[in-house]
Amino acid sequence: MTHMTRPWRRPVLRVLVLAMAVALAPLPALAGDPPATQPTVNLSASVSKAVAKEAVTLKQTSVARSQDSGGTTTDLGSPSFFKSPAGIIAIAASVVGLGLTLRSTSKDRVAVDQITKTK
Repeated sequence: MTHMTRPWRRPVLRVLVLAMAVALAPLPALAGDPPATQPTVNLSASVSKAVAKEAVTLKQTSVARSQDSGGTTTDLGSPSFFKSPAGIIAIAASVVGLGLTLRSTSKDRVAVDQITKTK
């Protein structure tokens, strides 16, 4: 058995390592400090800002709910989902799918043959 040497392997490997080193060298320099123009905000100011923002959204949702006329709600957690059009379509699709599956398995020769052979 003869051993084939590949003299090009070592120089190519060295070029690849050198190219990776040159490409990755500037990365630590790019990871410097953020610009000083960003304002620093302390924790209590940040919390009070978030609370004010949340209070505004809560007021908006309560106003929207009070203006909403009665009827069924379609939230995923509400029990009236199946009374909505989307719920009715979901139930109908499930029933049709189950019916087609049962019909298909009853007409399937392999399933019928296996049932009759096991008895």
